[in-house]
Amino acid sequence: MKKSLEQLLYKYDPFDLGEGNYPTEMSAILNLMTIHDQVTPLAQAIGDVFEESFDEQPDQQELTTLATNLLLCEDPCEL
Repeated sequence: MKKSLEQLLYKYDPFDLGEGNYPTEMSAILNLMTIHDQVTPLAQAIGDVFEESFDEQPDQQELTTLATNLLLCEDPCEL
């Protein structure tokens, strides 16, 4: 069973702040989903979101995995 976009984002915790502690970043990532439909550009854009907030990017492999899972998610993003 595939997870929803919101579940994937809620569980993503790249800086060990605790699940669900990135509301601004998660909102920005949901917006990016309307722009990017390929893994590499989406992963880079997600990294940029975190860099803007935390002055560093999560691990590139984590970003690629997250972007892949988001793009494979079967639940459509309702914005």
